[in-house]
Amino acid sequence: MNDQMGPPGGGDVLGTIVVIVGAILTLYTFVVAVRTTFRPGETAGDHPKRLILDEDR
Repeated sequence: MNDQMGPPGGGDVLGTIVVIVGAILTLYTFVVAVRTTFRPGETAGDHPKRLILDEDR
């Protein structure tokens, strides 16, 4: 009988890879969201964003 607690000796390599890839994609998503929030990049005067953000509405 094995009385030791904890993960198996080798660990779950596939699970570790999935968690690391998920963390990287989540971090990338947050970086892109923050970047596009502060610097959206649309500079055209007739962009639909201008209709929504027009100050005289």
